[in-house]
Amino acid sequence: MLKRLILTVAIAILGFAAATRADSPFDGTWNANVVRPAPAGPQTLKITLNTMEGKITGSMMIQDVPAPAPITWGMVKGDLITFKVTMPFGTATATFVYLGKLENGAINFGRRPEDLTQGRLVEFMATKAN
Repeated sequence: MLKRLILTVAIAILGFAAATRADSPFDGTWNANVVRPAPAGPQTLKITLNTMEGKITGSMMIQDVPAPAPITWGMVKGDLITFKVTMPFGTATATFVYLGKLENGAINFGRRPEDLTQGRLVEFMATKAN
């Protein structure tokens, strides 16, 4: 009985370790065209995501910004992802929260400023880069 319990626990631990190291469908580079409310125009994004043990790292290239903006916090669970990116706006910055759901090989995102008194929710879809 004890050997069976030990074997079951060992298999569960190995299975969990393999699952945490497995590539996530979120891993990789994603492209998005964001239609923002007036007076802001459309914006293109290149999002690079890396997952490890449920946490997200990566960066975002934002149209007309010379350097990538790093993902400062993020997590993934199943088909859901959320992360924060601080974007430059002239001489200021603003942190945005992204929440996405993986559906049919694309991520349907919603984003809004972390400061809920600013801006509004913008929805867009990101597709995996080739």
